[in-house]
Amino acid sequence: MKAVSKPLTEKLAYRMKEAAEQVGCCERLIWGFIKSGELKAARLGRSVRIMHDELVRFLESRQG
Repeated sequence: MKAVSKPLTEKLAYRMKEAAEQVGCCERLIWGFIKSGELKAARLGRSVRIMHDELVRFLESRQG
């Protein structure tokens, strides 16, 4: 029987739209957190990516 590899359930990095969908908010809010320095993002050319671990860290830091 041939082994089937299981696909990753989480990405290493998200686009702005994907990050907003993961969090359940709009892209503008994500952009605001990046601009304020609360959420770190990486630029790859003209695109912006948010690392999965950074998104988790950010959400955990916002829990009250």
